[in-house]
Amino acid sequence: MPNGNSIWKKALLFTAIATAVHTTLPCIGQEAYTYDSYYYRRAALFEILPTDTSDIIMLGNSLTDGCEWHELLQDNRIKNRGITADVMAGINDRLPAILKGKPAKIFIMAGINDISHDLSADSISGMLWDIVAQIHRESPATRIYVQSLLPVNTDMGYKRLQGKEPVISRLNELLQAQAGSRGYQYIELYSHFTAPGSHRLDPRYTNDGLHLTAEGYLLWGELLRPFIKE
Repeated sequence: MPNGNSIWKKALLFTAIATAVHTTLPCIGQEAYTYDSYYYRRAALFEILPTDTSDIIMLGNSLTDGCEWHELLQDNRIKNRGITADVMAGINDRLPAILKGKPAKIFIMAGINDISHDLSADSISGMLWDIVAQIHRESPATRIYVQSLLPVNTDMGYKRLQGKEPVISRLNELLQAQAGSRGYQYIELYSHFTAPGSHRLDPRYTNDGLHLTAEGYLLWGELLRPFIKE
Protein backbone atom coordinates (compact mmCIF):
# COMPACT_ATOMS: atom_id res chain seq x y z
CA MET A 1 0.00 0.00 0.00
CA PRO A 2 1.31 3.51 -0.75
CA ASN A 3 2.73 5.64 2.07
CA GLY A 4 -0.04 7.37 4.04
CA ASN A 5 1.29 10.90 3.49
CA SER A 6 1.59 10.34 -0.26
CA ILE A 7 -2.01 9.10 -0.40
CA TRP A 8 -3.29 12.26 1.25
CA LYS A 9 -1.10 14.53 -0.89
CA LYS A 10 -2.36 12.84 -4.06
CA ALA A 11 -5.94 13.19 -2.86
CA LEU A 12 -5.47 16.89 -2.19
CA LEU A 13 -3.84 17.46 -5.58
CA PHE A 14 -6.55 15.68 -7.57
CA THR A 15 -9.37 17.36 -5.71
CA ALA A 16 -7.81 20.81 -5.93
CA ILE A 17 -7.55 20.46 -9.70
CA ALA A 18 -11.17 19.31 -9.99
CA THR A 19 -12.79 21.81 -7.61
CA ALA A 20 -13.47 25.53 -8.04
CA VAL A 21 -11.89 27.25 -5.04
CA HIS A 22 -11.97 30.63 -3.32
CA THR A 23 -10.39 30.29 0.15
CA THR A 24 -7.66 28.29 1.77
CA LEU A 25 -7.48 25.92 4.70
CA PRO A 26 -4.38 24.54 6.43
CA CYS A 27 -4.27 20.85 5.81
CA ILE A 28 -2.22 17.71 6.15
CA GLY A 29 1.52 18.19 5.92
CA GLN A 30 1.19 21.95 6.50
CA GLU A 31 -0.09 22.36 2.95
CA ALA A 32 -2.84 24.83 2.06
CA TYR A 33 -5.96 23.35 0.55
CA THR A 34 -9.29 24.81 -0.51
CA TYR A 35 -12.90 23.66 -0.64
CA ASP A 36 -15.98 25.39 -2.02
CA SER A 37 -17.94 27.98 -0.05
CA TYR A 38 -20.68 25.54 0.93
CA TYR A 39 -18.11 23.32 2.66
CA TYR A 40 -16.89 26.22 4.78
CA ARG A 41 -20.40 27.30 5.74
CA ARG A 42 -21.35 23.80 6.83
CA ALA A 43 -18.04 23.09 8.56
CA ALA A 44 -18.27 26.36 10.50
CA LEU A 45 -21.80 25.51 11.60
CA PHE A 46 -20.72 22.06 12.76
CA GLU A 47 -17.94 23.67 14.80
CA ILE A 48 -20.45 25.51 16.98
CA LEU A 49 -23.19 22.89 17.19
CA PRO A 50 -22.77 20.73 20.30
CA THR A 51 -22.34 16.96 20.28
CA ASP A 52 -22.26 14.56 23.19
CA THR A 53 -21.81 10.91 24.09
CA SER A 54 -25.39 9.99 23.21
CA ASP A 55 -25.18 11.29 19.64
CA ILE A 56 -25.28 9.25 16.44
CA ILE A 57 -23.36 11.03 13.68
CA MET A 58 -24.11 10.60 9.98
CA LEU A 59 -20.87 11.55 8.22
CA GLY A 60 -20.38 11.88 4.48
CA ASN A 61 -21.05 13.83 1.31
CA SER A 62 -24.18 14.93 -0.58
CA LEU A 63 -25.87 11.55 -0.19
CA THR A 64 -25.74 11.97 3.58
CA ASP A 65 -26.36 15.73 3.45
CA GLY A 66 -29.57 15.22 1.48
CA CYS A 67 -31.59 13.49 4.20
CA GLU A 68 -33.33 14.53 7.42
CA TRP A 69 -32.02 11.50 9.26
CA HIS A 70 -33.50 12.17 12.68
CA GLU A 71 -36.95 12.45 11.12
CA LEU A 72 -36.55 9.50 8.77
CA LEU A 73 -35.38 7.21 11.57
CA GLN A 74 -37.45 8.90 14.29
CA ASP A 75 -34.47 9.29 16.57
CA ASN A 76 -33.44 12.70 17.91
CA ARG A 77 -29.97 11.45 18.80
CA ILE A 78 -29.05 11.46 15.11
CA LYS A 79 -27.10 14.45 13.79
CA ASN A 80 -26.34 15.04 10.12
CA ARG A 81 -22.72 15.92 9.39
CA GLY A 82 -22.85 15.45 5.63
CA ILE A 83 -21.46 18.08 3.26
CA THR A 84 -22.30 18.08 -0.43
CA ALA A 85 -19.26 17.44 -2.67
CA ASP A 86 -17.08 16.45 0.29
CA VAL A 87 -14.08 14.21 -0.19
CA MET A 88 -11.94 12.15 2.18
CA ALA A 89 -9.61 15.09 2.81
CA GLY A 90 -12.53 17.31 3.77
CA ILE A 91 -13.89 14.73 6.19
CA ASN A 92 -10.46 14.32 7.72
CA ASP A 93 -10.13 18.08 8.20
CA ARG A 94 -13.40 18.36 10.13
CA LEU A 95 -13.00 15.31 12.34
CA PRO A 96 -11.99 17.38 15.41
CA ALA A 97 -15.40 19.08 15.50
CA ILE A 98 -17.12 15.71 15.20
CA LEU A 99 -15.03 13.93 17.82
CA LYS A 100 -14.93 16.58 20.54
CA GLY A 101 -18.28 15.36 21.90
CA LYS A 102 -17.21 11.67 21.86
CA PRO A 103 -20.36 10.49 20.02
CA ALA A 104 -21.83 7.05 20.63
CA LYS A 105 -21.81 6.04 16.96
CA ILE A 106 -20.50 7.35 13.65
CA PHE A 107 -21.91 6.13 10.33
CA ILE A 108 -19.58 6.94 7.42
CA MET A 109 -20.27 6.85 3.70
CA ALA A 110 -17.59 8.51 1.59
CA GLY A 111 -15.41 8.05 -1.46
CA ILE A 112 -17.60 8.55 -4.52
CA ASN A 113 -16.36 12.11 -5.09
CA ASP A 114 -12.76 10.94 -4.73
CA ILE A 115 -13.48 8.30 -7.38
CA SER A 116 -14.84 11.02 -9.67
CA HIS A 117 -11.48 12.80 -9.22
CA ASP A 118 -9.68 9.65 -10.45
CA LEU A 119 -8.30 8.36 -7.16
CA SER A 120 -7.86 4.60 -6.91
CA ALA A 121 -9.83 2.32 -4.62
CA ASP A 122 -6.64 1.47 -2.71
CA SER A 123 -5.84 5.15 -2.11
CA ILE A 124 -9.36 5.93 -0.94
CA SER A 125 -9.50 2.93 1.37
CA GLY A 126 -6.17 3.96 2.87
CA MET A 127 -7.55 7.41 3.66
CA LEU A 128 -10.69 5.91 5.15
CA TRP A 129 -8.62 3.66 7.39
CA ASP A 130 -6.65 6.71 8.58
CA ILE A 131 -9.95 8.37 9.50
CA VAL A 132 -11.12 5.25 11.34
CA ALA A 133 -7.82 5.07 13.22
CA GLN A 134 -8.15 8.71 14.29
CA ILE A 135 -11.66 8.06 15.61
CA HIS A 136 -10.34 5.09 17.60
CA ARG A 137 -7.53 7.22 19.07
CA GLU A 138 -9.56 10.28 20.00
CA SER A 139 -12.89 8.67 20.89
CA PRO A 140 -12.25 5.00 21.66
CA ALA A 141 -15.78 4.31 22.92
CA THR A 142 -17.36 5.46 19.64
CA ARG A 143 -18.74 2.63 17.52
CA ILE A 144 -17.84 3.03 13.85
CA TYR A 145 -20.02 1.89 10.96
CA VAL A 146 -18.60 2.08 7.43
CA GLN A 147 -21.23 1.85 4.73
CA SER A 148 -20.57 0.57 1.25
CA LEU A 149 -20.73 3.00 -1.61
CA LEU A 150 -23.96 2.93 -3.58
CA PRO A 151 -24.10 2.11 -7.29
CA VAL A 152 -24.36 4.91 -9.84
CA ASN A 153 -26.27 5.13 -13.11
CA THR A 154 -24.30 7.12 -15.66
CA ASP A 155 -27.01 6.59 -18.28
CA MET A 156 -28.86 9.30 -16.35
CA GLY A 157 -25.94 11.67 -15.76
CA TYR A 158 -22.64 12.18 -13.92
CA LYS A 159 -20.42 11.26 -16.84
CA ARG A 160 -17.31 11.81 -14.67
CA LEU A 161 -18.23 8.49 -13.08
CA GLN A 162 -18.65 6.68 -16.40
CA GLY A 163 -16.53 3.53 -16.39
CA LYS A 164 -15.86 3.87 -12.65
CA GLU A 165 -18.15 1.03 -11.63
CA PRO A 166 -15.22 -1.39 -11.13
CA VAL A 167 -13.54 1.14 -8.83
CA ILE A 168 -16.70 1.39 -6.74
CA SER A 169 -16.90 -2.40 -6.49
CA ARG A 170 -13.21 -2.69 -5.63
CA LEU A 171 -13.49 -0.07 -2.89
CA ASN A 172 -16.48 -1.86 -1.38
CA GLU A 173 -14.53 -5.12 -1.41
CA LEU A 174 -11.62 -3.49 0.42
CA LEU A 175 -13.86 -1.87 3.02
CA GLN A 176 -15.63 -5.15 3.70
CA ALA A 177 -12.44 -7.22 3.84
CA GLN A 178 -10.76 -4.96 6.38
CA ALA A 179 -13.73 -4.40 8.71
CA GLY A 180 -12.62 -6.87 11.38
CA SER A 181 -8.96 -5.90 11.54
CA ARG A 182 -9.70 -2.15 11.39
CA GLY A 183 -12.32 -2.26 14.11
CA TYR A 184 -15.50 -1.14 12.37
CA GLN A 185 -18.83 -2.63 11.32
CA TYR A 186 -19.27 -2.84 7.54
CA ILE A 187 -22.79 -2.26 6.21
CA GLU A 188 -23.49 -3.62 2.73
CA LEU A 189 -25.92 -1.34 0.90
CA TYR A 190 -24.79 -1.63 -2.72
CA SER A 191 -26.72 -4.73 -3.77
CA HIS A 192 -29.99 -3.36 -2.41
CA PHE A 193 -29.86 -0.37 -4.76
CA THR A 194 -28.95 -2.02 -8.07
CA ALA A 195 -31.42 -2.41 -10.92
CA PRO A 196 -32.31 -6.07 -11.56
CA GLY A 197 -29.61 -7.87 -13.51
CA SER A 198 -27.18 -4.95 -13.50
CA HIS A 199 -24.70 -2.94 -11.43
CA ARG A 200 -26.51 0.35 -12.12
CA LEU A 201 -28.37 2.40 -9.54
CA ASP A 202 -32.03 1.51 -9.92
CA PRO A 203 -34.01 4.43 -11.44
CA ARG A 204 -36.64 3.80 -8.76
CA TYR A 205 -34.22 5.34 -6.26
CA THR A 206 -32.68 8.23 -8.22
CA ASN A 207 -33.60 10.98 -10.64
CA ASP A 208 -30.08 11.95 -11.69
CA GLY A 209 -28.01 8.76 -11.52
CA LEU A 210 -26.20 9.55 -8.26
CA HIS A 211 -28.41 11.18 -5.64
CA LEU A 212 -31.37 9.50 -4.00
CA THR A 213 -35.07 10.21 -4.20
CA ALA A 214 -37.41 9.83 -1.23
CA GLU A 215 -37.82 6.14 -2.09
CA GLY A 216 -34.06 5.70 -2.00
CA TYR A 217 -33.77 7.29 1.43
CA LEU A 218 -36.63 5.17 2.75
CA LEU A 219 -34.74 2.04 1.67
CA TRP A 220 -31.46 3.31 3.11
CA GLY A 221 -33.14 4.14 6.38
CA GLU A 222 -34.65 0.68 6.69
CA LEU A 223 -31.25 -0.91 6.06
CA LEU A 224 -29.64 1.25 8.76
CA ARG A 225 -32.40 0.94 11.34
CA PRO A 226 -31.11 -2.27 13.00
CA PHE A 227 -27.64 -0.71 13.44
CA ILE A 228 -29.09 2.52 14.82
CA LYS A 229 -31.07 0.59 17.42
CA GLU A 230 -28.43 -1.94 18.51
